[in-house]
Amino acid sequence: MADTGLMAESALMSTPTKARKVRSEVLSGPERRRRWSVEEKLRILGQCAMPGVIPSQVCREHGISTGQLYTWRKQFRSGELTGFAPVTVTPARDQLPEPNIPVEAPSPMLAPAAVGIIEVELPSGVKLRLTGDIAEPLLRRVLAALR
Repeated sequence: MADTGLMAESALMSTPTKARKVRSEVLSGPERRRRWSVEEKLRILGQCAMPGVIPSQVCREHGISTGQLYTWRKQFRSGELTGFAPVTVTPARDQLPEPNIPVEAPSPMLAPAAVGIIEVELPSGVKLRLTGDIAEPLLRRVLAALR
């Protein structure tokens, strides 16, 4: 019976394995969280943006989680981290130049156009439906005005 006890005890012991080196940091004082300056956050984000760099490896080097890195990345993109947000400036609709499309008078020699329906749906969700005899120059002017 003594032999079975030794066998059971050895089965419970695990074999030594190589453990990853864990970097730890002791924070003294009442605060339990590490505070990162904006410059440090931007420097770490810059390291992750370099070609060939593995973000999780940079996180391990600095002792942060990948979730923290992605939160900083999201804050950077929204402008929350730097105070600047990406902006695209376009002229107001009423300040756009009028399209220079010549309008030709229909020739009396042409055969009458077929009456039909033209329906256009723009990416903004606006739908335009034209019915009847629509001349090409008129259609071009309407579409240019909707741009």
